[in-house]
Amino acid sequence: MNIAVRNLKKIFTQPEKELIVLDGIDALFEQEKSYAITGVSGTGKSTLLHILAGLDTPTSGEVIFGDKELASFSQAKRERILNKKIGLVFQLPHLIAELSVIENTLLSGVIAGESFGKCKDRALLLLGELGIAEKANSSPSELSGGQQQRVAIARAIFNKPRFLLADEPTGNLDIKTGKKIVDLLLSCKEKWGMGLIISSHDPYVAQSMDYRYKLENGKLQEI
Repeated sequence: MNIAVRNLKKIFTQPEKELIVLDGIDALFEQEKSYAITGVSGTGKSTLLHILAGLDTPTSGEVIFGDKELASFSQAKRERILNKKIGLVFQLPHLIAELSVIENTLLSGVIAGESFGKCKDRALLLLGELGIAEKANSSPSELSGGQQQRVAIARAIFNKPRFLLADEPTGNLDIKTGKKIVDLLLSCKEKWGMGLIISSHDPYVAQSMDYRYKLENGKLQEI
């Protein structure tokens, strides 16, 4: 499955003017390949990722999943795609406070119909790879910001998605841990044939991806 955008535009209407965030973007993101999207804060990197994931809608233009336009999907189908085929990591972890670390991690698997026991075993292995297995039964409030972000990453890749869309995934991590996370995501790409689209200011992220793009003045250009 590939994700393509055609003449994608996003305009926010403000009281005195229109703010053009994305201005006619054309791009193809292929599964099994990795992409870094760079650019200064406020250029629309998060907006682009949200549109690719179906969490936001463009003002005009198309988002194509495989050979079908995302806008043609029912809400139920869009939610199924988001749960099974797209993994998301946001700038903030957005963990569910009432659930433990391991429950946050495996939730998407249970929603997809897998048994809790099988999901628990897989979640423990994944948390181990991320270096936080000892926090499996802790609540999110007991974790540092960096630990919470690692749980968010575990949750996002739990279902072995076709694509992982990550918005500044290493922003709250120290340099050493950030590199480990990037290397883990690249390992998952190789093992599962997962596509990676990561927005980041982190030079290590940019140099580690197959393709590098810069979002500036509403335009996406390969660098």
